[in-house]
Amino acid sequence: MFIRRRLYSVGLTLAVLALLVYWTYYQKSALGRVSFGTGYVLLAAIFFLALYNIHKKLPTLPWGSSSDWLQAHIYVALGTALVFGLHVDWRFPTGILDLTLATLYSATFLSGIVGLVWSRTIPARLARVSEEVIYERIPMLRSQLCDRAQEAVLETVRSSGSTTLGEFYSRRMHGFFERTRGLGYFLRPNNRLRRRLLAELTEVSRYLSPPEQVTCEQLFAMVRRRDDLDFHAAMQWRLKAWLFLHIGLTYPLLAVACLHGLLAHWFGGGLL
Repeated sequence: MFIRRRLYSVGLTLAVLALLVYWTYYQKSALGRVSFGTGYVLLAAIFFLALYNIHKKLPTLPWGSSSDWLQAHIYVALGTALVFGLHVDWRFPTGILDLTLATLYSATFLSGIVGLVWSRTIPARLARVSEEVIYERIPMLRSQLCDRAQEAVLETVRSSGSTTLGEFYSRRMHGFFERTRGLGYFLRPNNRLRRRLLAELTEVSRYLSPPEQVTCEQLFAMVRRRDDLDFHAAMQWRLKAWLFLHIGLTYPLLAVACLHGLLAHWFGGGLL
């Protein structure tokens, strides 16, 4: 069923685009102007794409399921690349307004491609890491984990009288549990710090007393858990930052496209 629907969507999109290409070249051969026609189609498509965000905010309205809207959003968005190329006659735009419009469209289109890839790959990567974690709960989970690690180490120092693990925790691990990762990690998450801390913890475990060994095993699990939370935070932040950028580009694109259309009619002798 899914494959059939996908083939139907692809076939319908290609058929519509083929008709548009045929109409464009037919108009050119008849010395007609195609810029207004392709402009109408492109502007209508941008309006339709902007409606998807409104649909997500008002899901109770009876205008189709979210999955159907998403599929239509993807195929219409991909189709706009061809429509845009036909509209500008495959030439680089000149003029401030045209160049601004082309830049906004290109940025919005490319951000959409990035979002399409991320929305397909990031959930799968997160599913391989650990259980599902709600983004808004991550700071609380981090704080709880930090408190548990610190309490476990302090209790071991008090009960055993040995300070080896306590000194190592204060020197190498307290900052890991206490602070959030830097911007570099959010832009490109990796497990280098996790591997380094686990290797150092393995090295120091040879010098620990039996009570400290028990706490050391707990710290192994806590380091992995904290690194998983940081990975969830970075990946989910990536999706949220992308959505903010993509929507933030859509509305200026829509405004500039409308202005472009009005000026084209005003100075170009359109139907207005």
